[in-house]
Amino acid sequence: MLTNVIRKIPGAVRLYRSMRPRRREASTPPPSFRSILQPLGEPFTSQLESMYEGHPQVGSDGETHKMDASTLISPQQGMWIFDLCRKVRPTSSLEIGMAYGYSTLFFLAALKANGLGHHTAVDPYQDYWKGIGQALIPKLRMSDTCHVSNELGVQAMIRLGMEHRTFEVIFIDGSHRFDDILVDFTLAAQICAPGGHIVIDDMWMPSIKKAVSFIRSNRSDFTEIKTPIQNIAVFQLAGSDKREWDHFIEFA
Repeated sequence: MLTNVIRKIPGAVRLYRSMRPRRREASTPPPSFRSILQPLGEPFTSQLESMYEGHPQVGSDGETHKMDASTLISPQQGMWIFDLCRKVRPTSSLEIGMAYGYSTLFFLAALKANGLGHHTAVDPYQDYWKGIGQALIPKLRMSDTCHVSNELGVQAMIRLGMEHRTFEVIFIDGSHRFDDILVDFTLAAQICAPGGHIVIDDMWMPSIKKAVSFIRSNRSDFTEIKTPIQNIAVFQLAGSDKREWDHFIEFA
C-alpha cells in the first residue's frame, strides 16, 4: 500500500500528512452568506442560506437528505444571475440542469421581485438528487411561476422550439461534455429571444472552455458579455445566423 512505501522514505510521512485535506476545527464558525443573499428577499435568502451552510434538505419523498457540497453555484454567481434577471425582466427564463435548485432559487427570487415572468427548469435526474430541487417549488409557493421538466435538455429544447417558445435568459448547466455543450448551445440559440442571454456554467472545465472558444469564433450572431464572474460565459443574441452552409473558423 502507498502508506507502507511512504513510511520508508525519510520525511515523507510529514509531507504526506501535510498534503491531506484538513477538517475545519469545530471552533471555527461557518461562513455567513446572509449579507450576500439579503437582496433576494424572503423566503429565498433563508432557504439559500440554509443550503449554503450545508443543512440537510427535504426531498420529494418528504424525507431529509444530506447534499453533495460540491454541487452548487457560488452565491456571487447566483447574485449575478439574479441581477441580470432584474435588469432584463424576462417573461420566460430557462435552465438546463437543476440538481438541488440553487440556480433555480436565484431565478425565482428575481421573477418574484419583478412581479412577472415564468421559469422552466429541465432536469431528468431529480431522483438522483432526491428531488430536493423539485420539492423547493411548492415549498416556496412558486408552483405557478416555475415548471420542472424531467426531460433531457435536448428533448426539452426541441419540444420548446416546436411550440414556438422563446426565452430571454437561458442558463446551460447540464452535461459538461464538449459535444453536449455545443448541442445545448445550438438548440438554446434557436429558442433565444432577440437580445436574449445564454449563460454557460463551469468555465473552469476544459470541455466548457473549448466549446466556448468555438462559439466565440463561429457564432457572430452572438456578442459575448464580459462579467466579473470567471466561472461563466455569457452570450447575447445580436442578430440572425447568416453563416454559409460550409462555414467554419478554426478555434483555439
